[in-house]
Amino acid sequence: MKILVLGNAIVDVILNIKHLPQTGDDIYCEKQAVNIGGCAYNVATILKHFNVNHDLVVPIGEGSYATMIKQELIHEGYQLHIQDDRADNGYCLCLVEDGGERTFITVPGIEKDYKLEWLSQLDASNYDAVYLSGYDMEGKSGEIISQWLSEQSIPNIYFAPGPRITFIEEETMNKLLNLKPILHLNQSEALSFTQTTELLEAAQSLVERTQNEVFITLGEKGVLHYHEMANFIPSVPATVVNTIGAGDSHLGAILAMRALGYDTLTCCEVANKVAAKVVSLESSKLEKENFNKGDFLLCQH
Repeated sequence: MKILVLGNAIVDVILNIKHLPQTGDDIYCEKQAVNIGGCAYNVATILKHFNVNHDLVVPIGEGSYATMIKQELIHEGYQLHIQDDRADNGYCLCLVEDGGERTFITVPGIEKDYKLEWLSQLDASNYDAVYLSGYDMEGKSGEIISQWLSEQSIPNIYFAPGPRITFIEEETMNKLLNLKPILHLNQSEALSFTQTTELLEAAQSLVERTQNEVFITLGEKGVLHYHEMANFIPSVPATVVNTIGAGDSHLGAILAMRALGYDTLTCCEVANKVAAKVVSLESSKLEKENFNKGDFLLCQH
């Protein structure tokens, strides 16, 4: 099984603060870190840790941020599928409060300006599954990606709409949902998109719309998997330091476990363990020095 991870890689500038400032405030940053992140890169990182065959396809621009991203991808052994010198890559200012909750301010770059020719060079027949993030589905980029995808025949589409779910244009969203994707989103995203207040009602509505399964993450309560019936898979205890990248890593683990042939329950159990590990770290992704496969998966395939 080979997975296409399509989306973006950006620079994460992480600022640890006691609380979000009010208008007119003057506060100090307690700690700063700069990492390479982005939803697609975070997902690919988990696939790489579990040795799952995949291609990471993200735009690389021209500029200081692009240089940082390019150097990291080359260091990690990734092919640079898309290079475009029209603009730099973007960055995300991540404000992390004492409790671990994060607030994002994103400065977009080349990754928000997808071109059809970037995708035309890909041979979709090489892939058994594709990952998509909602951050890449707004505006013209979303139109291009959804149109290209609708012309392919990739069997499994995993779509994580994210907190921008209600900002994706209706035509683009309908085109994506008509492709019967497997959805991965959190509780607030599911409720806001379906305009309901009940979790199971939201899950059922999403399944009826896509005619496919849905994963709804519930933070410390674990994850709800809903297809023909509802299954709640509890989380594992974690000390929350930073929630950046937890959702991406959770879906990355589900993709990895499915590629390795595990059942859905095991996929969710492993994904919960991976997410718990990610939120206990200060980085926005699970670095290799913090990854031990045996911590997550006792039964080896």
